[in-house]
Amino acid sequence: MSPRSRAEAAAGSVPERRDVYERLADELRQAITSGRYQPGDRLPSTLELMERTGVANLTVRGAYRMLVEEGLVESVAKKGFYVRRPSAMTWRMTPAARGRRVSADVLDGWAADVEAAGLAHREEISVAIEDCSEPVLGTPVGERLGLKPGSRVLVRRGIRYTGPPEGDLPATADSLTDEYYPYDLVRDSALASPGPASPVEALAGLGQRLRGHVDELRPRLATTEERRLMSLPQVSVVLEVARTAHTSDRTPVLVLHQVRRGDGATFFYEISYPGR
Repeated sequence: MSPRSRAEAAAGSVPERRDVYERLADELRQAITSGRYQPGDRLPSTLELMERTGVANLTVRGAYRMLVEEGLVESVAKKGFYVRRPSAMTWRMTPAARGRRVSADVLDGWAADVEAAGLAHREEISVAIEDCSEPVLGTPVGERLGLKPGSRVLVRRGIRYTGPPEGDLPATADSLTDEYYPYDLVRDSALASPGPASPVEALAGLGQRLRGHVDELRPRLATTEERRLMSLPQVSVVLEVARTAHTSDRTPVLVLHQVRRGDGATFFYEISYPGR
């Protein structure tokens, strides 16, 4: 066979194989969207599909790769392919204080929302000192906190995990969170160590009682690092939240920056109108 003939044959085989795995992907996609396979269900193995359809291993894997990239399917090492579980969380972004003392749940209701969904949770926290030029939703965190250029901020970075109430929690994260504080304000407080600490209580102990916050929200595509940390598909939408908390005189003392999965999640706000 001449070089040209080989090239033409190769060029013809690629679309043919693509047509086959696209048809197989369509078949599996229909089975998932119709409810035949539910979230968490194990899908047929590559060997099962090869025997049933008579196609090659590469073709079956090509079909599964398409579904993984679409976010419908996830690959579990040494176990196979499963229907991806979307985030079914309801995130209550502004839980009402209802006349009670301001608590951590008012500022960040992550733990309360996870428990309300019947799930277990854990959080890995690290602490760092950084320059206040770090951007949050495109605005330097120092500007959000009213700091002078060159000032330092203390950052508490959290990776948050959720899972079934029984058994080990999954190794993949549910959401990411960063808390930024003026370093000179909190450097001697419990916030300066990676252990559990309530920002509301710690700031109150420093004479900075929180009296409200302002939110900025932006849906966007997840970055490469966010996809890696949260095991997200190649194309995934996340909700990015910048919550700036302030004292009674409107002095900002904390920027809470969160990135949460957007697939299947509901973000709930409760707004109260002032009485006449």
